[in-house]
Amino acid sequence: MPQYETKVSVEDLKVGMYVCRLDRPWIETHFLFQGFHISNDADMQELQRTCEYVFVDPERGTEPDRRPLQPRRNKPIGEEIFRSAPEQDVYPVVTSMDEELQAARDSRAGTLAEVGNILDDLKAGRKIQVESVRRADAGMIASILRNPDAFLWLTRLKDKDSYAYAHCVDASSLAVAFGRHLGFAQPELEDLAIGTLLFDIGKLQLPDDILKKPGRLTEKEFALIRRHVDFGVQIVQEMKGSSKDIVATVGYHHERHDGKGYPRGVAGKRIPVFGRIAALVDCYDAITSERPYSHAMSAYDAVQLIYEWRGKDFQSDMVEQFIQCIGVFPAGTLVELSTGEVGIVIAQNRVRRLKPRIMLVLDSNKLALEFNPILDLIDNPMDSAGRPVDIRQPLVPGSYGIHASDFYL
Repeated sequence: MPQYETKVSVEDLKVGMYVCRLDRPWIETHFLFQGFHISNDADMQELQRTCEYVFVDPERGTEPDRRPLQPRRNKPIGEEIFRSAPEQDVYPVVTSMDEELQAARDSRAGTLAEVGNILDDLKAGRKIQVESVRRADAGMIASILRNPDAFLWLTRLKDKDSYAYAHCVDASSLAVAFGRHLGFAQPELEDLAIGTLLFDIGKLQLPDDILKKPGRLTEKEFALIRRHVDFGVQIVQEMKGSSKDIVATVGYHHERHDGKGYPRGVAGKRIPVFGRIAALVDCYDAITSERPYSHAMSAYDAVQLIYEWRGKDFQSDMVEQFIQCIGVFPAGTLVELSTGEVGIVIAQNRVRRLKPRIMLVLDSNKLALEFNPILDLIDNPMDSAGRPVDIRQPLVPGSYGIHASDFYL
């Protein structure tokens, strides 16, 4: 698998380059294949007419001029962050999914335990410092920087009973993976992780019967729920070592791009970048989780829904970058292949998002496999008739009795 992809202006394209990704969804263009070589001037002209920039795979075609990228150290995060994601991974993947999974599992368990201790301290009226939260997040951040797929896989393996406890950890890991994708420097990733880990901390001051109510909230109850944001801001402002980015993450994680969020009702660029990211990962993790009042949506369906909400609930550029980060078929998605076999997506391909790595669990007759082979669609595997194997359709979680939590645990 290529280690990187390179962002190229359409004006700088050359015949022989391999285009692996566009600056917009493939479905919005006339290109038939997701990934192709530029074979003539007509291909370049069509790309120039359709796109502003594309991403090319230098390992599969002509390599453009490029320079090594560095994290965005000491550079303020501005509006361009979602429009100009790094041309290649700032943090290269240095471990395989199998190698990283145990470390990710241990890190997640440790972070959950530390979060429990922090919440107990707050409930008891004891003061906490940002440094203690930073230590709780350290293992998670290190794992995601080595290989984000392992931790993102674990975010899918949860149940209704653990939602309130795990939501902040899983949203935090999604935020770190997204920040990694965008090229944030490590101090920025740490503040983003801390802010998302604490963004619901104000709920400690709300009654449990409202937080766990299985039915629709009354107008009065919802008004009380909204107050958790201001409660949370007050708590993190009083924490020694807090930063404006941490406070913004907590204070703006329920605001929406169109101004219809809460508690301030601000819109667009008036929402700090960290707050926008927090709002997106909070929503994505929530709708893909079992909650007292709602069933979990599949990761695939959640991606489609988030995409529909672009420009309304969430900034369009940010949504497109987020989908580039987690994939069209995110980790944990149950899929049926063109062969009839059934598998679970376990890792993304950073260059071709429709060709993830899949663990097979059922054969073409929908019978359980004794062993679970790994199929990497980027290798262009063929079926017995010599046809390329691809994803036929995503499946509803639990189809054929298959649950992602039964595997890799």
